[in-house]
Amino acid sequence: MRANRLPSKIVWLVVVVLVVAGSSRAAQAQQVLVQANVADDTVKTTFGPNRRYFGHLYVGYGLVAGPAGSGAGVRYGTHSAELRGGGRLKFRLTQTLALNFDLGYTYLRYGLAQNGQKIVPSPDLHRRESLGLHQLYSELSVRLNAGRRGNAVGRYLDLLVGGGRVAATNHTTEDDPGPGISSVETVERGLPYLRRWTGGVGARLGIDRYALTARYRQSSAFGKGYAAWPELPRWILGLEIGLF
Repeated sequence: MRANRLPSKIVWLVVVVLVVAGSSRAAQAQQVLVQANVADDTVKTTFGPNRRYFGHLYVGYGLVAGPAGSGAGVRYGTHSAELRGGGRLKFRLTQTLALNFDLGYTYLRYGLAQNGQKIVPSPDLHRRESLGLHQLYSELSVRLNAGRRGNAVGRYLDLLVGGGRVAATNHTTEDDPGPGISSVETVERGLPYLRRWTGGVGARLGIDRYALTARYRQSSAFGKGYAAWPELPRWILGLEIGLF
């Protein structure tokens, strides 16, 4: 009789141990899951299009606009344009107010008009002629949001102020060649007459990832030693697309 009772007691003991161990593992797994969910929820409530922080890349294209000084005329349209790309970090202050900080790169090209009034950078006429500027820039903007949007960028107006460093410049001319030659192109780099630091203001009107932009250059295009030169157009009007 004792021999039969001993195994049954052992069986019950093993069952109790397994139940306790299983309950412990289930509780531990539930605790880890809760911790993971809390961490995920924290990230989701902190980072996002309409959260406290939001960062993204963007690209933009704009056309040079506005009047030019006499002797500094340009060819408008795609002949004089700007291509830009950068990154933006948004800090939301309230549901209607946020701050943006941008860093990026632009390439600005002025296609110079060839006529009898031409002065910049010389009176010489060519088949085609352009000035190019490679620039690293930073911008600070105040964002005003409108309407309900959930966790989306929504509709907004940005008021911009910024500046940059012109990292490289070039002056390109194309002329009629001699017999048997299709074209002759000359490129000059490191132009001393273009200003190295620039600054300006602007605005951006957008819905989600798409925005219309307008920027006005307040600084002169030319350095101090060339203050008498006529000014190049100051406006750039364009389109920006957020990559998110």
